[in-house]
Amino acid sequence: MNARTLAALAAGWLAAAWAGAGEWTAWRGPLDSGYAPVKGAVRTWDVDGKNVLWRQDFGGRSTPIVHKGRVFFNAPTGEGANLRECVVCLDADTGEPVWRNAFNVFRTDVVENRVGWPSVVVDPETGYVYCHGTGGELFCWDRDGKLIWKHSLTEEFGRVSGYGGRIMNPVVDEDLLIINFLGASWGSHARGTHRYFALDKRDGRVVWCFEVPSPPLDTTYATPVVAVVGGKRMMIAPAGDGWTYGVLVRTGQMVWKHHTTRRALNVSPVVQGDHVYICQSEENLNTTEMGSVVCLNGALAGDITATGEVWRRDGLEVGYSTPALANGRLYAVDNSANLFALDALTGETRWRYSAGRVGKGSPVVTADGVIYIGEQNGIFSILRDAGNACEPLCVYQFPRNALGVDEIFGSPAVVDGRVYFLTRYSTFCLADPAAKAQSLPLPPPQPETPDPDARIAGFLVVPAEITLSPGEKARFELRPFDTAGRFVTKAFQSPEATWTVAGPKGRIEGDTFIAAADRSYSAGLIKVKWIGDAEVSARVRVMPPLPIEETFDALPPATVPPGWNGVGGGPAKKLEVVDLDGQRVLRKNTGKERPSPPFMRLFADCTPVVAGGMTVQCDMMSELRETGRRSFQPDMGLSNTRYELILAGADKKRSQTNKLRIETWGSIPRLRHEIDFNWDPQVWYTVKFEVRPEDPRATARAKVWRRGDPEPEKWTIELADPIPNREGTAALYAYSTGTTESSDGPATYFDNLKVHRHED
Repeated sequence: MNARTLAALAAGWLAAAWAGAGEWTAWRGPLDSGYAPVKGAVRTWDVDGKNVLWRQDFGGRSTPIVHKGRVFFNAPTGEGANLRECVVCLDADTGEPVWRNAFNVFRTDVVENRVGWPSVVVDPETGYVYCHGTGGELFCWDRDGKLIWKHSLTEEFGRVSGYGGRIMNPVVDEDLLIINFLGASWGSHARGTHRYFALDKRDGRVVWCFEVPSPPLDTTYATPVVAVVGGKRMMIAPAGDGWTYGVLVRTGQMVWKHHTTRRALNVSPVVQGDHVYICQSEENLNTTEMGSVVCLNGALAGDITATGEVWRRDGLEVGYSTPALANGRLYAVDNSANLFALDALTGETRWRYSAGRVGKGSPVVTADGVIYIGEQNGIFSILRDAGNACEPLCVYQFPRNALGVDEIFGSPAVVDGRVYFLTRYSTFCLADPAAKAQSLPLPPPQPETPDPDARIAGFLVVPAEITLSPGEKARFELRPFDTAGRFVTKAFQSPEATWTVAGPKGRIEGDTFIAAADRSYSAGLIKVKWIGDAEVSARVRVMPPLPIEETFDALPPATVPPGWNGVGGGPAKKLEVVDLDGQRVLRKNTGKERPSPPFMRLFADCTPVVAGGMTVQCDMMSELRETGRRSFQPDMGLSNTRYELILAGADKKRSQTNKLRIETWGSIPRLRHEIDFNWDPQVWYTVKFEVRPEDPRATARAKVWRRGDPEPEKWTIELADPIPNREGTAALYAYSTGTTESSDGPATYFDNLKVHRHED
């Protein structure tokens, strides 16, 4: 390759947008530390009026974000069949609504009282507002609420969520939007684990993915923090496998790791200089005490478990609330709402204060030592660090109302002397006109260590993952970086890149992949060798457009359909091609080796996200497994536009009846219609599921009949939705009831898949 200059391209990558002291663009403030650079903020208030600038009678569980005169937050909205999630924008001076964008929740175990836990984040450079929704949608809006781009992380990347609402906040750094989650998709990502994706903040393209090396032990909601540590710009990430990772944020390369606990980490880190503070309330590796607060030397490299601890305090169960770092002290709240002031250099306790009974909200501390903290049971406290003791200034407990406890899960935002916070049912802005609040400048950011030689250590291929239609093109960029993960901007001589295709049907022309016109599924890697010996790859799948007819006859046994999400891989395949009675079909695996819901449940997405108006049809058959006094038939069905049609198996030895139901957001459910419907095991049935979007409603309806019989004229079951899903995927569904550690569950079989639009 001829000499080339990347300076113009890299200028955008290197321009860091840093929020000033008068902004609160991320949930832990301008330094991601819970420090508010202000003196003279509110010290007392009264819910009936004193120092309340404004109040709105709707709230949530997240932290409000403040940017250029506006307040943004995520919250549930509506009731019953109209229950949704929304992002709200208010005028910061008056509290009046500016805009509100509502969206549906789907395919999650999270229930109503856990919706809206993630906080939004605002990019100071563009003003874009990002939200990770409970159903897995990742939104990018401009500051006026216009949609710029979005991803469905659940349907595109296989994101999963647990019951507890543990969903991660997005993070903005320079030109990247970073999001992390547990999940499994296709190909090299078919294994379920914890992954961090860095996206281009302007268009949502995947730039890199970091996969934790160890299997996750639980769901998690720790938000990573970006800081310059040891002269390198890193993402500090407490993960679901109990390790904390230091990762070069521009490239996704791991620098160090620390084994912090035997369970998942839920507390976000705090960083100052080269010190990284990590908290947890799980089982320690070296003591029987539960929980610890640990200060790490983040300037090291490799496995720093044995070498990187500056100090540690075992026995402090700080498992949910993220500490604040201010004025030389670390303010940590344990699970019982005890607030500890620790010396940041030594870890010694300076004082302890009981702020209630359940610690979930995280504290914010001002430059003059005023502390704001909310407690889960509705206690909002304003305190002062008096040196060797904590002085309560104003403590208020919100009364229980007809809806229940007015809980506080989020953290306050403190901007220019004002205090913004949410309770479950209200939003407050506190301001003391007599206080004469003074905003202070932020300390300068830590400098990166310069490298005058800028030696090239590797390169990225962007986009790192993409889904194409047959005949569609994708151009890939090569971005060289140095040993510190900085992009190389100077002119340099380099060889021509060598590209190869491994899996997806198509060809490479220069730096452009052109998908074959073949209307079949294919997926794999685009590999490139350019600088050095390393081969770098991008993940590419080609998904046929509608109409789709798939018999699975062309697929080899023991394989999975290429590019399908959620089918697993290797020994943990949930779904695979088998020969059965002279037919080649798909079988839902039910091995006793994995008797857990993530393996027992199958959502196999066979299309990308498309606009509603589809009919999905498939033949399916269930086995029956009998064990003494019990009998088990699996659940089986289809998903269409985020509605599920489920033939729910029953234990007939206990006089139970099989059911047929249509539902959406089944963990509540938001909508469900169910009828008695008997079907026999070891018999093939044809299942047809149609969703018709109308204005303002949508109708989902289905037919089920024995394969080979005439299709019935009447629909077997029907459901109307007043707030319909307008897009989604087509997917196969199954749940292997009766799978235990000692016995396999009953299998489900699928054949003759058809997906088409109503007009096709």
